[in-house]
Amino acid sequence: MLTAGETKNLFSSILPNERILTDAQSLQTYGKDWLTDFKPEPTLVLLPENAQEVQKIIQIANKEKIAIVPSGGRTGLSGGATATNGEVVLSLERMNKIIALNRTERTLTCQAGVVTERIQLRAAEEGFYFPIDFASKGSSQIGGNIATNAGGIRVIRYGMLREWIIGLTIVTGSGELLQLNGSLIKNQSGYDLKQLMIGSEGTLGIVVEAIVRLTNPPGDSIRFLCGLHSAQAALALLEKTRDSFSMVNVFEYFDATSLQKVTSHHKLAQPFPQSFVGYALVEVEGDNNTLAAKVEDLLSTAAEAGDVEDAVIGLSSKQAQDLLRYRELISETLSAMHTIHKNDISVPPSAIPEFLDLFSNKLKQAYPNFEAAIFG
Repeated sequence: MLTAGETKNLFSSILPNERILTDAQSLQTYGKDWLTDFKPEPTLVLLPENAQEVQKIIQIANKEKIAIVPSGGRTGLSGGATATNGEVVLSLERMNKIIALNRTERTLTCQAGVVTERIQLRAAEEGFYFPIDFASKGSSQIGGNIATNAGGIRVIRYGMLREWIIGLTIVTGSGELLQLNGSLIKNQSGYDLKQLMIGSEGTLGIVVEAIVRLTNPPGDSIRFLCGLHSAQAALALLEKTRDSFSMVNVFEYFDATSLQKVTSHHKLAQPFPQSFVGYALVEVEGDNNTLAAKVEDLLSTAAEAGDVEDAVIGLSSKQAQDLLRYRELISETLSAMHTIHKNDISVPPSAIPEFLDLFSNKLKQAYPNFEAAIFG
């Protein structure tokens, strides 16, 4: 096994000393993500600035059998960006250039280290919209979003990130530089290799550049929060909401534990006079002249059917933002208050109530001292 000094010497022909980090603080910072279960122990951290440097790094690592951990914004909660066994961390944070925005094709080309929110802001400057949206957008990077096939709170309308990727440039494990699809909209030839890369979490290669698709900004919308007696009531509300509105931008469920943690940790006001089993955060879009009336009709119908116990509507931009905070702050709050074991599990929506019942019973049997916070 190579020493840290020997490993550094291997890469010093590619990167200057200031972009090869070996100090203890850098190793701790770059060697982990938001999950605190594992102790980071990387050998060193490399900071390339372009695809060619990444390619040369991987070629050397492949030849010398050095393990590489790709690192983006490190906002994940699954330990995927954690280096625990002397690996070399390859951070993409200096690959942060937005290369081009093409108005004709409605695409944006950027390096993998660009922070997600910068893409949103750049798109907005040109009157476009990038709809992948989540609480960590201010620090997560597009390369990591691609590697994990990020979703976010608007997935019900816009889908997962894979639907917004036109083309990728990657470096494979053997050090090949591949351009996958480029900016083609129509491509009927062979396998769609970029889709294989999306969600592969660095196991098939490292994303170094991406071409993302942009769309029109959403129109007039209203956001509201509902108190519910069960997860089953959330499904009934979802059906009624979809029946009433063609554009449902957000539909997020979280339980009483999640809300209690957020309000206590951040000293936020409770949204309702009493607590409920669960809550649904909903955002709908429509004609501004009739939107508020349609929302009131929906909530009245849902209340009469027993699906909604209480509701609050964000009538101002501040009220709407405050409602969103109850949902967006959950992950951050839990990480700050507890050692968490997070599972991101998907089942068909209609199966969620049954799944939650089974989960609750199994958790009580196996880990009676654990506290569960359900959201998503």
